Formats: sequence, C-alpha cells, structure tokens
Amino acid sequence: MQSSKQQILVLLKRTGTVTVEEAAGALSLASMTARQHLIGLERDGLVRSEKVKRATGRPHFVYMLTPKGEDMFPRRYDLLAQLLLDEMGMLSPRDIEGLSASEKRSLVVQRIADRLAEKHLPKVQGRDLSERVAAAADLLQEIGGFAEWLPAPGLGFEIRDYNCIFSRVLPDSEVSGCPWHVRLLTRLLDHPVSHEVVMNGRVQCCRYLIEAPKNGGRAHPASQLPEEGNVSHA
Repeated sequence: MQSSKQQILVLLKRTGTVTVEEAAGALSLASMTARQHLIGLERDGLVRSEKVKRATGRPHFVYMLTPKGEDMFPRRYDLLAQLLLDEMGMLSPRDIEGLSASEKRSLVVQRIADRLAEKHLPKVQGRDLSERVAAAADLLQEIGGFAEWLPAPGLGFEIRDYNCIFSRVLPDSEVSGCPWHVRLLTRLLDHPVSHEVVMNGRVQCCRYLIEAPKNGGRAHPASQLPEEGNVSHA
C-alpha cells in the first residue's frame, strides 16, 4: 500500500501540478496533512513550489515534480538498449536497403514490438479483453514506469501512459502516433488500438483506446498493422 507521500507523487505525475487544497481533496487528507507532506517532499528535493497570484485574495503555491521526483518513475532504458542491440544485430543489408533514416528507425521499432509481443502473448492468450488490457498495461508499466488502464464508458477500455520511453529518444515527428506502442498493444490484445495525445489535468499523456467488440464479435487486427518499414506517423 502506498504511503501518502507516494500517493502525492503519483498525483503530481498524473496532473502536472497541485495545490495543497487539490492534493488534500484528491487523497482525502486534511489540508494541514497535505501541506506537511508537500513541504517534506520539497525538502527532499522531489517537488518544487511556485507562488501564483490570484485575481483576488492572497497568492497561493502550486507544487510540481522536480527532475529527481520524475526519476521516481524510471524508464527502462536498459531494456530498450538491449532490445535495440539484439534487433540491429539481426538486420541484414537487404532489410534496410534504400530506406531513409526515419524508415530504418521505424523498421527496428516495429520488429522490437513484434518480438516483445510474441514473448508476452502466452500470458494473455485465452483471457477476456479486460484481462488482456490489464496485462498489457502491466507490461507498459514494466517498460515505462507509469501506465494504467481504466474502462472507457460506452467505448471499451483505455490505457494511459504517462512515462513513454520513446518520448525522449525519438524525434517529435516520430513519437506522434507512437507506432511502437500501437503495434505492441494491437498484437497483445488481438484487437484494434487507436492512439491520441491528451491533457490529463495539466500534464500530457498518451491515451490508447481499445473499443470493446460489439455483439460479442471478435476483431482480428493483424491485417491492419502497417507494413514493416512503412509506419505512418500521424
């Protein structure tokens, strides 16, 4: 079970900034208790505060994570590096002949996604969609440090990734659309997955929407996956 300080760090990761009152309300804490926790986290170098003027009344403080606080949600760059090295070692000159630098990156990340999905498929096969979504979110959590899933009323399910491992290692034009995660999730869920970047509170995150099958039907999305080396970056 998370401590109140850990819950505040998670809240900040989800929302970007909070006031004492917002932290108290979100976590059902007394305002004084929330303030003490935030002051303690600031003293530990995990959060910082800024004074914000209000239209009326006294200024108040908002709190946000510091780089040290962000490091409490580690990205598995060691895993990514190993996957990249393994995949690059298996490429042949013919595989990348005539491809641009962007297309070569796309080819490598697609193959990594396929290989990782193949490794984890036995864990999700035979489960219903909600169980597969939960297992897929656990895998993104293992890779990126902060992913969660929840029902999307009237639609199906969604997975939110607040700590995408590729957001710092690929050009912005290639991160948009997150072909790595879309391909990985589509393979694992055996179901179409759409992606969008959304604002959750005051922080940006990747949202992956998984529409529930209608009338008990089952989708087979493999044919919808992009060809290797030909990812469309939406």
